[in-house]
Amino acid sequence: MKEKNGKRIWKRGGLTLLAMMLVLAMMPYKQATAETVRKLPLGYNDEVTTIKAEQSGNTLYVPLRETSQKLHLEVTGTTQRVVVSGSKHSVTILPAQQAAIIGQKTSSLKTYTSEGRTMVPASLLKGVFNFGIAYDASVPVLRITSGKQKLSLQSFVDQNRAALSAGVNGGKTEQKPQTQPKPQKPQKPTSSKPIYLTFDDGPTAHTNELLDILDQYGAHGTFFMLGPGISAYPKSVQRLVKEGNAAGLHGMTHVKSKFYASPASALREMTQDNDALYKAAGIKTNLIRTPYGSKPYFTQKYRDKVLTSGFHLWDWNVDSEDWKYPGDHQKVINSILKQVDQQERQGVVPVVLMHDQKATLKVLPQVLKTLKAEGYSFEVIEQNTKPVNFWHDKR
Repeated sequence: MKEKNGKRIWKRGGLTLLAMMLVLAMMPYKQATAETVRKLPLGYNDEVTTIKAEQSGNTLYVPLRETSQKLHLEVTGTTQRVVVSGSKHSVTILPAQQAAIIGQKTSSLKTYTSEGRTMVPASLLKGVFNFGIAYDASVPVLRITSGKQKLSLQSFVDQNRAALSAGVNGGKTEQKPQTQPKPQKPQKPTSSKPIYLTFDDGPTAHTNELLDILDQYGAHGTFFMLGPGISAYPKSVQRLVKEGNAAGLHGMTHVKSKFYASPASALREMTQDNDALYKAAGIKTNLIRTPYGSKPYFTQKYRDKVLTSGFHLWDWNVDSEDWKYPGDHQKVINSILKQVDQQERQGVVPVVLMHDQKATLKVLPQVLKTLKAEGYSFEVIEQNTKPVNFWHDKR
């Protein structure tokens, strides 16, 4: 932290490594016998690899050398002192001492040997090298991402379900008398640090540039689009869908008096919007965001009319206010990052409201760069994702 003009300014970046050091230092370990070890497939970005990860209790492990090679990390040293290096960071692993050296600090790190392979916690790769780590218990599968993935976790699982199911050791488990860490809380079937970026009011003449920026940072977003824009820029819609982004509906007029004229008019606009989406990209969606957000206008009678037709209502918990300060890019960036931090501290997945507009092109790169460095995974809202809205309506 430093002082500038009497104000405290927190220097962002570098916190992930420090946090990892603290986590490793505080992790308690106890002796255990005959822990259940389950093999599971390892995915890297959008590929199902031949590498087998292992789940022991509630902790996920990966074979150090095989996985490092896949992730383009350099492994040097001896079996007693293994050094794993990336372009910016490195970690020294001491298997015999059950320790790791990160920077100048030595901390506890549980490792074990399985079929001649040194197994390390997958969380180490996230903490030191900023790889994304996601786990889906429905298959199960461990997925590591570098930021270049095109598919969301759910899409990755759906497209590779047969191959993943075949690779789960026949659904069997085996007993290994290994020393294992104390069980942690069950992991959720999603990225350990997900965030949803959403863009309203498109598509526009700037949509392709937004998609270029998302692609540059290996990120994805959910676009709540207006029917006339979809009809005007069908190729942009086709591209955003093809590249793994999610399509949502924002109505037709974005005129308060017209959209909220009656529950029937609200439903009609969303239905017409969906028809435009189908005509442009051959898909339909059940994700909607109402103009100006759902409060106060989208009352119970509106929700009963629209949501009972199969739509899911989404608002946000991080308002970029990019529409309010289109010329003050740094103000918007600082506001987004501050609000995201607040949501994370409360244990809430951030849902960020931005707009498909020219000003966003100046804001998005810095936001993506900072959040990616902090370990966030840019997920898309799926058709069955539990809705986040101001009314807490979970339909």
